[in-house]
Amino acid sequence: MKKSPERRKVLLALAFLRALLGLLAIPAAKFLYREHFLWLAVMRPTKEVFLLGAFLARTRNSPSLLIQVALAGLPLAIAGVWLFYYLGRMYSREIKSGDLPGLSGRLLPPDKIKRLEKVLERKGSKLIFLGRLAAFPSSVVGATAGSTGMKSRQFLPPDGLGAVASIVEVMSVGYVLGGFFDKDDPVTSWTITGLGIIAAFALMFLLGRYLRRE
Repeated sequence: MKKSPERRKVLLALAFLRALLGLLAIPAAKFLYREHFLWLAVMRPTKEVFLLGAFLARTRNSPSLLIQVALAGLPLAIAGVWLFYYLGRMYSREIKSGDLPGLSGRLLPPDKIKRLEKVLERKGSKLIFLGRLAAFPSSVVGATAGSTGMKSRQFLPPDGLGAVASIVEVMSVGYVLGGFFDKDDPVTSWTITGLGIIAAFALMFLLGRYLRRE
């Protein structure tokens, strides 16, 4: 991909819009999750949103919602990280020198990218795939892979597979927890749900800590 100024600006603008959508989804969540949950999945295709979508699908007895949420969020969940991979390639020189002022520096933090370079060098595709399953900054992994010159055929397939696996992972948890929910016993139901979510994200956090080790 050519490092033309025009293409760099377009990709940077897309990355900004992606981040802005995710931020706007937070205050909009309370208005969207009841009747327009698919929009929430499109705006913020994160693990917690997929988990909630699966939970709602089970409690509402709506298997179609499960499929719709997965299909609505998957394209942007994949494309968002791939966008940062190509940004990493196009801004590789600036990342190495640390000369990334303004918006580009916020979206592509050189310090975080440089810290991940050695980890990516050692763990390669393993980091890319498992990073999607863990509590791990996949966008930074993508930018790091791009800035280090990793070929697209080495990055895109494991990242895409990892994205699909991560969605299956959290939606399975949400769907199982939804099966324990009983409206006639909300205290017990919410206790089980809360403990299940804490356990699931604790495992993701521990996996993320393991991946960060050099």
